[in-house]
Amino acid sequence: MLLLRLCLVLAILAGIGVIVVNQVVLKPQIEDIRDTRNKNKQGWDKAESEKKKLNRDLTDTQTKLKKTEGDLDTTKTALANVTDQFNKETEKSRGLAMAIEKLKSDLKGMSDKLAAWEALGYTVDQIAGVIKQLNEIKVNNEGLLEENKLFKARIDRLEHEIADLRGSGVDPPMPDSARGRVLVVDPKWDFLVLDVGSNLGLRDKGVLLVSRNGALIAKVRVMNVQTNRSIANIMPGWKLKDVMEGDQVFPYLPANTL
Repeated sequence: MLLLRLCLVLAILAGIGVIVVNQVVLKPQIEDIRDTRNKNKQGWDKAESEKKKLNRDLTDTQTKLKKTEGDLDTTKTALANVTDQFNKETEKSRGLAMAIEKLKSDLKGMSDKLAAWEALGYTVDQIAGVIKQLNEIKVNNEGLLEENKLFKARIDRLEHEIADLRGSGVDPPMPDSARGRVLVVDPKWDFLVLDVGSNLGLRDKGVLLVSRNGALIAKVRVMNVQTNRSIANIMPGWKLKDVMEGDQVFPYLPANTL
């Protein structure tokens, strides 16, 4: 029984010792651990807060960067537009400057002409009268030229008629423009209709050559001339081949080498 009490006393003393040890030794350590934990928690919370703040700052910075990039693109576009407009205005200014210089030159030329007119001592009304007289003289001269042409044509025709009456035997000269084609052929009477007339300078009694593909076919003499048509007969001894519609005709010149 005594031993049991002794054991109980020892157990109680051991428990008291443990309590004392806990209060004396472990309590400060536990409090240190708690303080460290609290500090770490505060540091963690602060780090988390700074992290969140940095993330917000980063997001704001990225947003501002995108906005800045957009503003930069807009500025570049606006700058390109302004530059293009400036170049257009510069080109327009150059054109206006050239136009002004031309106007100045024209004005100087007009001033020089005006000075020349004034040096003549004529008024505008007098100059208008002179111009009117010149126009009338020009019209009269043109009329005289037309009359001269008619007279010359009559003289030429009379000379040809006289030559035919005299029987000079000289073929009338034919201009190189008297060229054309055969429209109708009468092989029985060697009778031809040509698309050449007096409008191309063809004359009565004129002599033409007929060719096909560069080869001589016949020689013909014109018997009747109209404005754009003529009638011709194949000259005896000069029908080398049968004449066909579409064959070419051109003036016969004695000096030609066929």
